[in-house]
Order: sequence, then structure tokens, then C-alpha cells
Amino acid sequence: DKLMDTIKSFVEEYNSIVDMVNTQLTTKHEKDYDPLSSEQKGELSESEIEKWEEKAKAGLLYGDSDLRSLSMDLRVVVSGGLLEKFREVGISVSSTYSDNGKLSIDEAKLRGALQTDPEKVEKLFTSQAGVDADNNETFNGLATNLKAVMNKYVNTTGSMESKGILIRKAGSKSSAMSLTQNTYYNEISSIDKIIEKLKAQLKKEQDRYVSQFSTLETLIANMNSQSSYLSSMSGY
Repeated sequence: DKLMDTIKSFVEEYNSIVDMVNTQLTTKHEKDYDPLSSEQKGELSESEIEKWEEKAKAGLLYGDSDLRSLSMDLRVVVSGGLLEKFREVGISVSSTYSDNGKLSIDEAKLRGALQTDPEKVEKLFTSQAGVDADNNETFNGLATNLKAVMNKYVNTTGSMESKGILIRKAGSKSSAMSLTQNTYYNEISSIDKIIEKLKAQLKKEQDRYVSQFSTLETLIANMNSQSSYLSSMSGY
């Protein structure tokens, strides 16, 4: 029972990862929901802001190349010779393309496999490619393949170069270093610098126009004064 519950939980979590990745990958952004400005937020309630921002964030990762690669890598963690081996113990991969490689369990068949040959089931998850003590060729099991995929995309340990693709791209709270050393952070910092530079240029132009305006006002005042003086001298 404990082994059954563990495997069922593993499959459920695996399927939820597949769902999460592909939902983000295929959800299109609604163009009517752009990020709110400070002024717009001031006109809305907290609940309205929350609902709007949820809509604004939806679809931001639509078609993302890294998520597409992750989806494909997840799809093949059970592939080749593993497919038939897993079917033999009651675990199969959905043949429906839209399921993106989700797993399903025939509980009666799996329970029977656990009762008659638990080591076979264990190897299907934990085996590593190579050669065993009897010189038989071994394969990578599901958990071994999945761990490799997770390390490839979300590894949070080691230097930035050794971290996962998504960590290097967006950072993670699980890796403090990555929060200020990821691609998106660097892009935002670069844009912030451009904005500050443009603000400085705008202030310089504003000061120049204000100075010109003040000088022109002074000139006009002087001309009006001289005009009044000449008019009084000429009797007009």
C-alpha cells in the first residue's frame, strides 16, 4: 500500500508539472490587459487590481522557446524501450498528443507487479545507464531521466553557469545569487539605465526651453517698455 501510494503520488506530481508547463506555453496573452499604471491603480479597488494583473500576466510565456524545450524533454522521460517495460507493470504514457506525455496507472496491474517483482519496478524508476555486476547493459529509469531534466532547467546549486536554464533566465528565491544575476534582471537593469539617461536628457531640454522662454519674456518686456517710452516721446 505504501509503495502504491508513493508511485501514485509521483505520477500525480509529474502530471501536474506537465500540465503547468504546457498551460503556460499554450495560453495566449489577452491584448486588452496591459500592466496598470499608478494612476490606473488609484482608480481601482484591490480586488479589481488583483483580477486585472492576473489577466495581464496570463500568456506572457506563450510560445517561450525554453518552455517548449522543457515540454519536449518531459515528453520523452519515458520513451524507447522504457515504454514497453512500464506498460508491463501497469504504467503507461498517454497516446493523446494534447496530454503531452502524461502517465496513467493500472492499479491492479501495478499492485501485482509490486507483489511479484518489486525490484523490477524499482529499477524502472531508479536504474542508471551502464553495466551491472553481471555485465548486463542497464538503462536510465524514469526518476533518473526526470532528475536530469530538472537539473537542466531548474538546478539552483553551484555557479551561475551550472544553474538550470530557467534559473539563469529568471532567477529563483531558492538561489539568492540568481535573483540579481539572471537574464531578465540584467535586461531590466539595462532598460532602467536607458530610462534614467532619457530622463536626464529630458530635464536638460526642459531647462533649456525654460531658459529660452524666460529670456524671450524679458526681451518682450523690454521691447514693450521701449515702445511705451517712444510713444510718449512722440505724443502717440
